Amino acid sequence: MRKKPIYAKPRPKSLGKPKPFNKKTKSYKKAKRKADKLFGKKVSLYKNIYISKMVRKKKWVLYLIIIFH
Repeated sequence: MRKKPIYAKPRPKSLGKPKPFNKKTKSYKKAKRKADKLFGKKVSLYKNIYISKMVRKKKWVLYLIIIFH
């Protein structure tokens, strides 16, 4: 049996409501540029998931740099 695609699954209640990206940050702009290259210009769920992962990763790295600096 194959797994359901992401868009066919309901959103987990533990995540809460979706929040919009802060489109003014450098990390968002960089992630968006990279996602546009990978997935094309159209908006898609997979592209948004990629952007959110990249932005989260960037925040985590900045957090570690601040702590250990």
